Amino acid sequence: MDLRLRLILLTLVALVAVAVWSFPAWRHSLQPPSLRGGFPGLEMDLQANYLALPREQREELLAEHAEDPAKALAMVRVAISEPELAPRDSSVSAAQNEASALVGGDFIQLNALHWGAGTATIYAWADGRRTLQLMNFESARGGDMRMYLSRDPQPLVQAQIGADFLDLGRLKGNIGDQSYLLPAGHDLTIYKSAVIYCRQFDDVITVATLR
Repeated sequence: MDLRLRLILLTLVALVAVAVWSFPAWRHSLQPPSLRGGFPGLEMDLQANYLALPREQREELLAEHAEDPAKALAMVRVAISEPELAPRDSSVSAAQNEASALVGGDFIQLNALHWGAGTATIYAWADGRRTLQLMNFESARGGDMRMYLSRDPQPLVQAQIGADFLDLGRLKGNIGDQSYLLPAGHDLTIYKSAVIYCRQFDDVITVATLR
């Protein structure tokens, strides 16, 4: 056999031996993202952002993927997006000194995907204004987030919010103190909770029972 051919064959045999010997190390890269910890369908350059999420959140998103892959993928993209800081609002700190607190409550965690922290308080001002103030506020990210008042003291799903909720507009940010002017002459005693609602996914993000 020609020497050159022998060298080529020996090289090929050596390469095959190395590949077989190292297979456990590199076969991981051949697996789909869902089998190596990533999220199915998510762009490779975003997988590291997904893997940086808390384990409980990743597990919830994968469970959602089993039910509705398109929705779950959209939820992942929202979850790994940059937080939205609420604009600075001087009336939030002023309310504690210049207005009277009527009712208030703490935002709660519903699960790994839907949670909030901080307080919601309705204040009455000397000039007749009434405002809803969110203080020390932070919540999970969502798409098309809204600030609602609901008659239900703790609505956990869209149907429980009711048809007669009060929509105060777009949430100003998922992090930071913020204030919402309430309509004049409106009976606010009928509302028992402040609700952060995600219209994109029809999900309650968090809720604070007002007492």
